Amino acid sequence: MSALYRYLMSSVLLSQRYLPPTLIFLAAMAVGTTADNGPLLSSYSFCVLAMLVCTTWLSVSILNHEDPTQRKITLVMIGSSLRVLAVTVAVVLTWCVPLLIIGLAYPIVLGKHAYTAGDLVVGAAAQLGAAMIGIAIGLLCSRLVIPRIGIAMLTAAAGILAVLLIRWISPIRPLMKLLSNNHTPGADAAPVTLLTALAVVMLLAALFATRALADRKE
Repeated sequence: MSALYRYLMSSVLLSQRYLPPTLIFLAAMAVGTTADNGPLLSSYSFCVLAMLVCTTWLSVSILNHEDPTQRKITLVMIGSSLRVLAVTVAVVLTWCVPLLIIGLAYPIVLGKHAYTAGDLVVGAAAQLGAAMIGIAIGLLCSRLVIPRIGIAMLTAAAGILAVLLIRWISPIRPLMKLLSNNHTPGADAAPVTLLTALAVVMLLAALFATRALADRKE
């Protein structure tokens, strides 16, 4: 597992596929949170949106970085498609860590906010939940499920809109509403934790669904 993780991480690093979504995330932070002097959790609500979009893009890019021939070689070497997919998701989550740190620090450094440790914990949990939903969408829109890139992009865009507009379909909209309600971090901690746990469940469901669909095709 560790050898596969190092191989995939090195491959992604050399391919620089992480750069476009990272740059878009930085641009979103610059536009949405620079010089903001409102409540910090409201700024983190915008970060949740940016995290969702950019991690979806990041996930599709990383999941598609191996061509079909190389993927077959990797599958033969590892012997388990689920293990390969799980390690790939771990690589995506690793690349989400810098985005999470930026999302927490940028509004504080370049905005004007009073903040507590509770604000940071709630903001981190909310953005982590958004990252996992973005990865779930990316899994289901990757080449493993949708081989045509144009259709995959449209499906990913539709997925992002769905989780933003339809309240019951994912934790994203409730998370953004909670952060925007100007509650104290203590009041938001329990519901944000539950919504983030739901995001974990949705990511696992997307992981197993992607594995089943990819195995059927391959």
